[in-house]
Amino acid sequence: MCDTIVITPKITGDRMLFAKNSDREPNEPQVMVYFPSLYHEEKELSTTYIKIPQVKRTKAILLSKPSWMWGGEMGINEDNVVIGNEAVFTKEPVQEKGLLGMDILRIALERADSADSALEIITALLESHGQGGNGGFTKRLKYHNSFIIADKKEAWILETAGKYWAAKKVETIGTISNLLTISNDFDLIHPDTIQNAVRKGWCKSIDDFEFNKAYERRLYAVLSGGRDRKKRTEWLIREKLPELTAKEMMDIMRDHISGNTITKGSMKDICMHAGGIISSQTTASMICEIGDVTTVWVTNNSAPCLSIYKPVWFNSKESTLPYDSEEEALKHWYHWERFYRNSLRNYELAEMYFEEVVADYESELLKRTKELFKEGVPDFETLKAFSAEVFDKSWKIGDKLIEKTSKLKPGKRSLLFKIYWFNQKMKFLR
Repeated sequence: MCDTIVITPKITGDRMLFAKNSDREPNEPQVMVYFPSLYHEEKELSTTYIKIPQVKRTKAILLSKPSWMWGGEMGINEDNVVIGNEAVFTKEPVQEKGLLGMDILRIALERADSADSALEIITALLESHGQGGNGGFTKRLKYHNSFIIADKKEAWILETAGKYWAAKKVETIGTISNLLTISNDFDLIHPDTIQNAVRKGWCKSIDDFEFNKAYERRLYAVLSGGRDRKKRTEWLIREKLPELTAKEMMDIMRDHISGNTITKGSMKDICMHAGGIISSQTTASMICEIGDVTTVWVTNNSAPCLSIYKPVWFNSKESTLPYDSEEEALKHWYHWERFYRNSLRNYELAEMYFEEVVADYESELLKRTKELFKEGVPDFETLKAFSAEVFDKSWKIGDKLIEKTSKLKPGKRSLLFKIYWFNQKMKFLR
């Protein structure tokens, strides 16, 4: 379960803001990795489950990806095309084998030079290869996908059901979650989408066709909490207007509608925590400020409410990430996960420790990042040094928090919550 937001320059004035929390199984590592632009001799591309034709050149991308799959949950390419995807559950059957939504996202980032071209690439992939396969880590979970696609100037919401789809241009603010949101207000649509719905009895005619009502399995949208979280993100955005920057996006991505007691768990939380009957957790978060200069803020670990957002930059040849491999990226995720698992004994106290250490530091980071670009764009070595410093400081802060929370006095937790996390710990150590 996930939430994705885009806010266009009509609101911000000078940049496209994108933010996404990726909610997946709590034991599934998700890492931020960089892939440079490459030329390819091979004719085929191997995705998670199927092969498709490869293109001559792929673009450089920053990708937040679950460790076991080829594709990613969210990412941005060298042409400032950014995409986030959501699981949606529709009446159309999901293929046993096909492209995962995360594969589709990565392919589009590797090939698109604009939001419009990414939209065209994704819809062509749906037609030629279809979407399908198990998207779960340890569980069997098959679903279709919706996407927010944006570049510096334009943004789209694309919602799909098998090969059928509808797309709507975002003029000001767009939010998606685990439900279909496009009604009859689409700007583009697959030519057979309406006829298919009429033929299957999901609507009577073109006159009463609404994409979401025709194609959505509504019970799944309710159970996923998608409707509630979409309302919540929209409310939080309105509350923060007119000031919308990376800082406000960080606040939204850390939101708990249920307050600071994560042991109760809620599918309504933007920053989601597993426990008890809730089996989904925010395992990564990313915020992009796309303008004349694009800054990408990443947690590279779970639980945004207990994470430091770190600035990253990249070009077609290199990034400022302080590691070169997925194995090294995993070390950062696991390192902060030690602090998070400690915090489960007494979240309120752990959060207090985190705020004491991190609140001023993150404010300082936002200020220093802004100052970096006051005199123009710094050379790339300066940006690399800055990211390296931040990641190193983050690691050391993690060390302090791990030590400080290693013997936390247990807080109030339900028996169900304790049993859930005991079982997760046993699986995590295998």
